[in-house]
Amino acid sequence: MYSMFLGTGRKKPLFDHKLWNIHDRVITATPRSNNSVEGWHNAFANRVSICHPSIVKLTEKIRREQSKFEVNMAKILQGHIIKTKKACYRRLDERITRLANAFDSSGLDEFLKNMAANCNDKLDSVEFISY
Repeated sequence: MYSMFLGTGRKKPLFDHKLWNIHDRVITATPRSNNSVEGWHNAFANRVSICHPSIVKLTEKIRREQSKFEVNMAKILQGHIIKTKKACYRRLDERITRLANAFDSSGLDEFLKNMAANCNDKLDSVEFISY
């Protein structure tokens, strides 16, 4: 334990690097987290708006949710774009994707600096450097 503070060694991470690396997920435009699932769950809970609904009320809410899903699927099949994220998060995803696509291991310091800038809480007030 003492050697960690002297910089002579590190403990083996609990999870392998490949498990938490999300670079491939960014490149393939797959979600980086389960936030969308949590967002849907929160929205559905708000639509139900009752802590312990009866089976009849819950069934009706699920039917409405299924109907909404079917309408959205029909729109997608017709070529419409369903906006599921707020604009600020779509812009953030676009910036992160541009950075990941332009990644060059010889410029790792600059890549990490630019990626860290996108993790800033004040996303819209920071001037971003992107490739």
